[in-house]
Amino acid sequence: MANRNAIGILETKGFAPLVQGADAAIKAANVEMVEWRQVGSGYVSFVVEGDVAAVRSAIDAAVSAASKIGEVVSQLVIPRPTDELDQTFNR
Repeated sequence: MANRNAIGILETKGFAPLVQGADAAIKAANVEMVEWRQVGSGYVSFVVEGDVAAVRSAIDAAVSAASKIGEVVSQLVIPRPTDELDQTFNR
C-alpha cells in the first residue's frame, strides 16, 4: 500500500477517458487506486493516493492520457489531506 501523504482526483466526461487516465496514472507512479465514482450526467472520477510527488506525477499522466480520447473536467491534488476527508472514500 502506498503512503497516504496526498490524494489525487481526476474527473472526466465519460467512462473510457477515465479508464485511460487511471491506467496511465497507476503505470506512471507508485500510487494506489482508492476508488472511482459515477458522479452523474456522464461524469466519473477516480481517486489515487501516495506520496505527494507520485500523486502529482500520476495525475499529470492521467490528464495527458484521458484528454487524448475525451474530456477532462477537473483535476486535483491535495497534499496531506485531513483525516475527516479520508472518511468520504470507500475502503
